[in-house]
Amino acid sequence: KRERDILLVLARGRDVPSIAKQLYISENTVRSHCKNLYRKLDVHNRQQVFDLVEEFRKREEYDGD
Repeated sequence: KRERDILLVLARGRDVPSIAKQLYISENTVRSHCKNLYRKLDVHNRQQVFDLVEEFRKREEYDGD
């Protein structure tokens, strides 16, 4: 659940300190969850997460039409 929370905030372009503050967790915890997310999503950086989220949104829009 927490990884999902972090992904939602990360997808809005927030940085680690902002995510930690918003979710009331340490920056190290955010980094750990990000590492797990990157591994699960098979990406290596934030930009790839953004690209993946954008691709998902486009598919959702297409499926909704």
